[in-house]
Amino acid sequence: MDKNIKKREKREKRHTRIRGRIKGTVERPRLVVYRSLNHIYVQIIDDTNGMTLCQASSLEKAISSEKGD
Repeated sequence: MDKNIKKREKREKRHTRIRGRIKGTVERPRLVVYRSLNHIYVQIIDDTNGMTLCQASSLEKAISSEKGD
């Protein structure tokens, strides 16, 4: 259990360090990609206004119909 806590703390520290350097602006928003085992999720974020400008996922009908399933 101690190993899992240490692992989570390392991940949080790494996340904080990276997010300190990377900031999305209106001119150049930040692209966030999350890949699960079955789907992919994407967001474009403007950090100066704290807004998600757009989002998409492989669960949406328009995208899933293009896959050719």
